[in-house]
Amino acid sequence: MNIKEFTDRMKTALSDALNREVQIVRPLKINGIRPYGLAVKEPDSNVSPTIYLEPFFERFLETDDWEQAVKDVLAFYQNAAFADSVDMEWFRDFGRIQKKLYYRLINYEANRELLAKIPHTRFLDLAKVYYVDCRIAEDKQGSFLVHYKHIRLWGIDENKLRETAEESTPGLYPVHIKKMSTAFTPDTPPETLEVPKDFFIPMYTLSNAEADNGAAALCYKGVLDDFARKIEDDLVILPSSVHETVLLPMHKDGGIDRLKGIVYDINHTILERSEFLSDNIYIFNRETKQLAIA
Repeated sequence: MNIKEFTDRMKTALSDALNREVQIVRPLKINGIRPYGLAVKEPDSNVSPTIYLEPFFERFLETDDWEQAVKDVLAFYQNAAFADSVDMEWFRDFGRIQKKLYYRLINYEANRELLAKIPHTRFLDLAKVYYVDCRIAEDKQGSFLVHYKHIRLWGIDENKLRETAEESTPGLYPVHIKKMSTAFTPDTPPETLEVPKDFFIPMYTLSNAEADNGAAALCYKGVLDDFARKIEDDLVILPSSVHETVLLPMHKDGGIDRLKGIVYDINHTILERSEFLSDNIYIFNRETKQLAIA
């Protein structure tokens, strides 16, 4: 059984068990991924939870237990379902939306199809794309990707969208820098950083406090400049994933070409496709305060 067959069969099983309309959905996600999902039509709700099936399919391949697979999907649905409609009036009010607007970084070339449909800002070989944090129930956190139809609904242009996200993102997702073995905490802020003299290649991760889509912290105003001044060196920046980047002092980097090879190998042999950010590495010049592709 392949994933398509699994989805078709699960759609029937879910519809029969719930006595509700179930649709197969395959939305375009980051890096060209189109996951297999099932959307359940809720009779008394304006929210239809989508159940993405890849994890359930992988578990089924390991166990070959169809009855358990159906039980697992039903249990997931019961946890995600809404008994009542969700008040979406706030969705039309940009004055409330703007407090929850933020950006993420994704690869430009790998997302051309998606970028044609959404407002975005080019950043080197990457793109900033815009999301809104939305708590759709007291215990259910979520977010949605901003499309052109949204900014038309809000009566704003792309410049307003960018300006708002530039201001709100660092506050919603504060920067978080840690050495590979020593994290900064609220009691030990980045200002207390000391680089050990005997550490051959000091390496630091740059992300946000959530460690979720934290590569965007690369764009926060002053972050790279402040860090380069602390370690008194230019920076080599490795795109570890959409969740974080790795910072190295330029003059202890061990060779740009070697690092490019490491990044490429990790991206194409280890990293999940959904987490891919870039095959390039970047250089931050502390004198010019410019970030560029190496």
